[in-house]
Amino acid sequence: MFADKLCSFSDEDLVSKYFVTRSQRVFREIYRRYKDPLFRYCAQMTPQQCVSVMENFWRSFMHTPPDLRGRNLKNWLFIHISRQLPNPDPAHETGNSEDESLQSALDNSEVLRAIQQLPHRERNIFLLFTECGLSLTTIADIERLPLALCRNLLQQSRRTVELAVHGSPRKPWKSAATLAQEAAAQQEAAQQGTENPAAPQKPATGFPWRKAPDIAVAATAGTNRSVEVV
Repeated sequence: MFADKLCSFSDEDLVSKYFVTRSQRVFREIYRRYKDPLFRYCAQMTPQQCVSVMENFWRSFMHTPPDLRGRNLKNWLFIHISRQLPNPDPAHETGNSEDESLQSALDNSEVLRAIQQLPHRERNIFLLFTECGLSLTTIADIERLPLALCRNLLQQSRRTVELAVHGSPRKPWKSAATLAQEAAAQQEAAQQGTENPAAPQKPATGFPWRKAPDIAVAATAGTNRSVEVV
């Protein structure tokens, strides 16, 4: 079996072959496809213990591969790596990372620093949806939350990250005389039964996760993203 042929196999077919054959070539192809996205997720969830968590996860996968039985490998991987994350511990959250280069990367990015400031549950919801591409329904089952609450926490985490990176929207400076004139104009307009036109708003700053599917659509799209919590 050659590497070029393995590239044409689906994730699920690769796992089925490895489950039967324990071929190292098959395992390396699975590892090649998912080592980076799993590491990025784990590094942002538990930077202090990321290396050891990843080593244990792949060692367990190598010795005891899953029997998917029609389930999606991507969902299975992120569901199980999320379950293997250590419980949030304030002492660990403020400790040093096992990898200095990893900690440096987190410290030198405004967005990554903002994500690190999220509470553990909100950070997990945020990353599983925006970084890992899991459906909101699957994430709600992972966190054992009602779907509506999970959606609210995702929206809240997005607002928190945007606020941490860009701050609150700036308003133009106005003198006291200008403010008094505007207040008088608004009062006069109210008396005449008309509304003062609203000032034009600046377009919202684009974030990478704005390209993700609409939350409401992702929550109801059960055909393409099935819930696979095992």
